Amino acid sequence: MSTTASSYDSQASSSRVLTPQFAVVAGGLVGATGAAAYISSFFLLADLSGREAVRSPLCVTANVLITIGFITLALALPAFSGPAKLPRWATITAGLGCAFLAAAAWAMATFGADMAGTVTDAQWEGPGLLAFVGLIPKMLLCGVGFAAIAGAGWRRRGISRGACVLLALAALVAVLLTPHQPAALLGGLALAWAAKSA
Repeated sequence: MSTTASSYDSQASSSRVLTPQFAVVAGGLVGATGAAAYISSFFLLADLSGREAVRSPLCVTANVLITIGFITLALALPAFSGPAKLPRWATITAGLGCAFLAAAAWAMATFGADMAGTVTDAQWEGPGLLAFVGLIPKMLLCGVGFAAIAGAGWRRRGISRGACVLLALAALVAVLLTPHQPAALLGGLALAWAAKSA
């Protein structure tokens, strides 16, 4: 009898761990950690140019962490709509935004780091229209998705008010700033907080 009870308890605890909330918390924190590490390179690698810094182990690892965290968020957010009392379209839109953000981070960790070794500092600082166009889906989808979750979470009280405010700020940053790291930092922290409070 005790063996059956302990087996049931272990199954129950493992099912509690493998929930959409847990995945959103974990993905958000991993992604935000990567973003914070990348942003810290502006101070830790201040003696390097932007082109040289992006090839450093710190920046490459940071972008890989952002990729892992935001792919996790992209996969987990649609299932998070029920527990958090959020409209499914909002979590799907935010999930798509997270997927494009992860793609931008992966491109920077791989193609961008490789390209940085073949261009001059001046060429790196002015990448052109094509690089900007590639970031538009991240900007729009994260902006709309984060704002929609913030608004619905505030009205329905499915997530904490503080997380809603931080998500609204992340939406604004995602739309106004081209680089993916600031949106990853604020969005990852806000989504982790929202999932923890749901």
